[in-house]
Amino acid sequence: MKINKHISFLVWLIFSCIITKAQTGNTSLDSAAVFSYLNKAEEYFGNADYTNALLQCEKARQLSVQKKFARGEAYALIKMNDVLIESGNYNSDKIAADAVIRIGNKIKDSLITAIGYMHIAQVNMYANRSEAAIENFEKALNLKLIKAGNDYTGLAWNDLGYTYGQRSEAEKQTDCFLKALRVYEKIDDKAGMAMVYNNLSAMHNSIGQIKEAIEYGKKAVALREKLGDLPRLSVSYCNLCQYYLGIDSAAVEKYRELCAKTAELTKDERRIIQAYVTSGLILDRQGKGDEGFKYELKAIALLEKQSGKDPMLARRYIAAGIRYSEHRLDSLTALNYFDKSIAISKELKDKGNLRDAYLNKTIFFKIRGDYYNAYENIKKYFAYKDSVVSDNTQADIAELETRYQTEKKDQQIIQLNADQKIKQLEIEKQKAIISGNLLLAKQKQSEIDLLSKTKALQDLTIQQQSEQIEKQLLVAQNNQQQLKLADQAKLLQQQELQNQKQQKNFLIAGSVLLLLVGFIFFNRYQLKRKLQQQKELLDVRNNIAKDLHDEVGSTLTSIKILSEVSQNNILKDQQKASGLIKKITEQSSQMQQGMSDIVWAIKPDNDKLENMLVRMREFASHTLEPKNINVVFSVDENSIAKHIGMQQRHDLFMIFKEAVNNAAKYAKCSNIHIIVESRKSNVIFTVKDDGVGFDSAMKRSSNGLKNMQARAGALHGNFILETSPGKGTSITVEIPAT
Repeated sequence: MKINKHISFLVWLIFSCIITKAQTGNTSLDSAAVFSYLNKAEEYFGNADYTNALLQCEKARQLSVQKKFARGEAYALIKMNDVLIESGNYNSDKIAADAVIRIGNKIKDSLITAIGYMHIAQVNMYANRSEAAIENFEKALNLKLIKAGNDYTGLAWNDLGYTYGQRSEAEKQTDCFLKALRVYEKIDDKAGMAMVYNNLSAMHNSIGQIKEAIEYGKKAVALREKLGDLPRLSVSYCNLCQYYLGIDSAAVEKYRELCAKTAELTKDERRIIQAYVTSGLILDRQGKGDEGFKYELKAIALLEKQSGKDPMLARRYIAAGIRYSEHRLDSLTALNYFDKSIAISKELKDKGNLRDAYLNKTIFFKIRGDYYNAYENIKKYFAYKDSVVSDNTQADIAELETRYQTEKKDQQIIQLNADQKIKQLEIEKQKAIISGNLLLAKQKQSEIDLLSKTKALQDLTIQQQSEQIEKQLLVAQNNQQQLKLADQAKLLQQQELQNQKQQKNFLIAGSVLLLLVGFIFFNRYQLKRKLQQQKELLDVRNNIAKDLHDEVGSTLTSIKILSEVSQNNILKDQQKASGLIKKITEQSSQMQQGMSDIVWAIKPDNDKLENMLVRMREFASHTLEPKNINVVFSVDENSIAKHIGMQQRHDLFMIFKEAVNNAAKYAKCSNIHIIVESRKSNVIFTVKDDGVGFDSAMKRSSNGLKNMQARAGALHGNFILETSPGKGTSITVEIPAT
C-alpha cells in the first residue's frame, strides 16, 4: 500500500548531495537549488496537493538536466513517481521508473536502481498483475533495499505483502507485513507503522480473526490520529466499523460517523466509496436494507466509473447479488452480479473473491431448490476455500507472530548486553587511570556486580523463553482444536451434500414417475377425446341424414305427387295444372334453401356468431321484404365474437327461420325486431313482432312451436314465448356459447 515519504528521504537526499558534489563537481548552489525544489515538493505532497508537488518535481528535474546533475534528476523522478502513485495515477506511461533505473545503473547507485524496480512493481500491483509485481519487489529488495533499511524498504515489504494478499496467500502476506513493521519500528516511522497495522487488521479480518483485527485496527487509528492523516484515518475508521458488526453496536455507530465525516473532509473519491460501502453494511444490519442498498449501488457506480477490473468491485458485486438473492428481488440480476464478480476475480486470479462468489451462488440455488447447480458451485467453493486457507495456515500465522515477538525480546536482551559491555569498558578505562590495590578491589567488585547482572539477565531470558514456549503450546493446542472443528464442519457439509444428492435422486425418480403417469393419463385422454370426436362425427352424420330426410325427402315426395297431379290435369284443367306447377317451383326453391342451410351449418368457417348474423339478415330480408314488413336488427357488440358449434348453429338457425316464417305468414305485422345480445357466457336471440298475436293456451295442430322448444332444449337452452291476442308475439331463445 502507499505511504508518504517523510524526513528520512530528505536526510538521505542531503547526504547524497554532499557525496555528489565531491564526485561530480556540481556546485553546492546547484545541489541546494535542486534540494530546495524537492523540499517544497515534499511539503506539498504531505498536504495532498499533488499538482504543485509535481510542478516542483518537474522544476528540480529540469534544473538537474540543465546542470547535468544525474543524481538530482533521479531524485526528482523518484519523487514524481511517488506523487503519481499516491494520487492513484498508476498509468505506466506516466511513471518514469525505467528512467530511474537507467540513471541508477549509469551512476552505479544501486539504491536508486532498486527504487526504480519498486516503482515498476507498484504499477503492476495496482494493475493486478501480481506475478510481475512480486518479481520486481523481490528484485528491488535483494538489490539494495534490504541492506538500506529505510522507509522504502518498509514500503517494499508492505506492498509485497499486499500483493500476496491479492493472491490470497495469507502466510506470505503476514510474513511480509511483519518484516515491514520491523523496519518501520527500527527507524521510528509512525506513518509506516500505522499503514502496516491497518493491513494486518484487514488480513486477520479476512480469515475470521476479529479480535486480532480490532487490536491492530485500533493501533492504526491511534497513530493516524496523532499524525492527522485524514485520508488514511477514514479507511481505518471504516474498517473498525465493520469489524465491530455484531459485537458492539455503539462502537459501530461511532466509527461509522467518523468514517463518513473524515471521508467527506478529504474529498477523495476512493475514500467516499469506502464510506458508501460501510454505510450500506451498517444500515442493512440496522434493518434499513433498502436505504443501505442505495449506498451499495452508489459505490458500484463509482467503482465501475474508475475501473472495470478491481477486487473491491468484485466484492461489491457479490454483496449486490446477495441482496437480490436473499430478498427474492430478481433472480437473473442476482446471478448477473455473481457472474460479474467471478469474471473479474478469474482475470485477477483473486481466489478469495472466487471462493465467496461460488459460496453465495450455492446458497442462491439451494434456496430455489436447484440442487444440481448448488452441488456444482459448492464443489468450486471448496476447491478455492482449500487453496486460500489450508488446514495449517492459521497455525503458521500464529507461529510467525510468535517469532516476531521473540525476536523483539531478543533485540531487547542484546541491547542490555551492549549496555553491560559499555560499563565494562568504562571500568577498564578507570583502571587505566587509577592504579593501586584500591583499583584492584574496585575492579573485582565491578566484575562481581557484572556477573550478578549477567546471571539475572540469563534468568530473565530463561523465564521469558519458558513463557514463550507455554504460549506457543497454548496456540498450538488452540489451532489443533480449530482444525478438528474445521474437519467436523467439513464432514457435516459433506453429509449435507450427500443428503441433498439423495433428495435430488428422489426428486428425479418422482419426476420420472409423474411424467410416466402423466403420459398414461394423457394417452387415455387423447383416446377418450378421439372416441368423443368420432361420436360427435357420427352424430353429425346422423343429423345430416335426418335433416336431408326431413328437408329434402318430404319435399321431393311432395314434388313427385304434385308433378303426377299436374300431368293428369295439364290437358283437362290448365289453370289448376299451372297452380300445381307454381307450388312445385316454390317447394324446389325451399328445398334448395334447405340444402344451402345444411351446407352452411356444416362449414367450420361459420363458427363465429358474426357469420351467422349475416346469414340471418339475408334470410330475413329475402322473406320479409316481399311482404313489406320492416325488419330491425339490434346486435350487442360483445356477442359478435362469440363462438357456437355446428349443431348449435344449425338448430338455432332453424328456430330463427321458424319464428320469422310464422311472423310472415300469420302475424299480420308491420315491423319485426330481431335482438341479439350476450349475458355472461350465454347468447340471447329474440324475434318480436307487432302483429295480432294469439292465445298460447289454445291447442294447435301445427308442430312449429313444439319443434322450436325441442331444439332449444337440445341446445341446453331456454325457450320463452310471450304473446296474447292483439299484442304481438315475442320468441326468446337463450343458449350457452364460447
